[in-house]
Amino acid sequence: MLEIMAPKVLRNNIPYVAHESPPVTMKCYFNLVNGSERIADQDGIEVRDIEQAHAQAVKAIAELREEDDSTSSDWANWSLEVTDSFGNVLFSINLGGSLH
Repeated sequence: MLEIMAPKVLRNNIPYVAHESPPVTMKCYFNLVNGSERIADQDGIEVRDIEQAHAQAVKAIAELREEDDSTSSDWANWSLEVTDSFGNVLFSINLGGSLH
């Protein structure tokens, strides 16, 4: 008996078999905010889920700290606010605190 396989289709450059559900991603934006200022992320990135968004946020904060020799007290009033494409805040991480 000859078995017929469903063709692979590309969705967002990720192959999947046509009878499977396509991979679901969400776009997240990583904005720097304090009480009076906001540096908005205009591009955002695609992530699988909120856990991946959190991991990317922690990585971005670590890179920011490496680039800037300022003390953590300089970041005390700043947060990295992660939003979805509708502007809903998913979570926020205080830049002055510990990442762990």
